[in-house]
Amino acid sequence: MSGEIVKLNKKIEELEKLLAEHEELGERLKNSEQWFKILFEEAPDGYFLSNTKGVFIDGNKAAEELIGYKKHELIGKNMIKMKLIPLSQVPKVTKRLSEHFLKKDTGPGEITIIKKDGEQIIVDIKGKAVKMQGQNLILGIVRDVTDRKKIEEELKEKNKELEKINSLAVGRELKMIELKKEIKELESKEQ
Repeated sequence: MSGEIVKLNKKIEELEKLLAEHEELGERLKNSEQWFKILFEEAPDGYFLSNTKGVFIDGNKAAEELIGYKKHELIGKNMIKMKLIPLSQVPKVTKRLSEHFLKKDTGPGEITIIKKDGEQIIVDIKGKAVKMQGQNLILGIVRDVTDRKKIEEELKEKNKELEKINSLAVGRELKMIELKKEIKELESKEQ
């Protein structure tokens, strides 16, 4: 009977050790999930997951703020059918989706998005083909660049204006040089 008790105690010790390992793994998994949640949810850029047909699977807070829709309004819906993409941009988006279907990454690149309130913004978007739970998905990162694009356009216009002013100033300066030359020639003829 004492041999059976020793065996039983060994089994109990093994079970306790396995239980401790299981608890440690559970704690590590919980920590890992918390890290992932923070990285995904609290990222300053919009993150989204969609399938290769453009149907939303998930998104973070920044993505919600960017387009004005809450996550529950997007999940299960197609970005093109929701009219988040203007008709002029549909071929570009469709091309990107087909590249992701072929497991290719895309971007960075700019597209226009129509927010929930109807405002159109320009976003820089980059997509990575990923596989989760046997599905080919797209992890997208999106950033509003509307203000930057406006500033770039303003700078282009200012540069054009400066080029015109410079051209006029150079032309004026050349005329002044010519006139000074003519004056000198006239003065030299008078003497």
